Amino acid sequence: MITFIRTLLCELEKELHAISFDYDNPISMSDKSIETIVKYLKTLKDYILDNEFQSIEDEIHFFKNIKPKFSSKLIYFNKVRKLESYKPLGSRKIQRDYLDNELNKLNIYFSENTEFYNYYRLGGHSFDSKVFIRNSVEIDYNLDIFYHELDHRFSTTHDFKVAMILANEIFQRYIENKISSLSNSKSVIIKDPLENKVFKWTASKTDLIELIYALHTQKVFNDGKADLTEISKCFEKLFDIELGDIYRACNEIKNRKIKKTKFIDMLGENLNKRFDEREYK
Repeated sequence: MITFIRTLLCELEKELHAISFDYDNPISMSDKSIETIVKYLKTLKDYILDNEFQSIEDEIHFFKNIKPKFSSKLIYFNKVRKLESYKPLGSRKIQRDYLDNELNKLNIYFSENTEFYNYYRLGGHSFDSKVFIRNSVEIDYNLDIFYHELDHRFSTTHDFKVAMILANEIFQRYIENKISSLSNSKSVIIKDPLENKVFKWTASKTDLIELIYALHTQKVFNDGKADLTEISKCFEKLFDIELGDIYRACNEIKNRKIKKTKFIDMLGENLNKRFDEREYK
């Protein structure tokens, strides 16, 4: 059972990683991610309903540690979609106030669920058999009102709350990164002939990451002292694109079986061809 579920989770994470590279718009990316997660959750549910847990410990482990890894992703992308959909236009102050308000909502949730949050994060076990076993409502840590509307064959009183904790922690970092981007943007607008020009990266995100990695390796920025993540952020801002986890993408490039430098090689080949055709010197 555990092998199947771990494989399923690994496949889901791979698909979500690929989606993050295929979609620049956070709303479109969230929509596709939500669609994908729902599909995997259905597969997971069908499997659990068709296969009995071998012990109470296995059931507790699943609802405490495994299912929340799936459902937290669904919660997270729903939050991102809502945040981006209702994001106001206007000054940086207006946008900052909006983001601060969203952070405040997260803080309120954590405050209202402090007891269970501490129990979970400190590795508590004493109440596991009451909150992570199906059809058990012997204890109440601010039981979510919609628990009674869930399919109790695939839900416990608190696996959703664990998923919410995981999702909120990631979502908090997402908002904080948004705030950081606002704070680091220039307050003085300098007019220049290119101010209305938009340069969109139309090759794949992987190609751009390969280029960034090559430039970083060649130490062409700040005498080689620039951090790979910092360089990545500059390119994200330049082309208004989100590259995601660049280190993970770099590892995937390094693990290519055929051409590791496919895009760089193509650049060299096409540039040499152009020089030859136009007789550049």
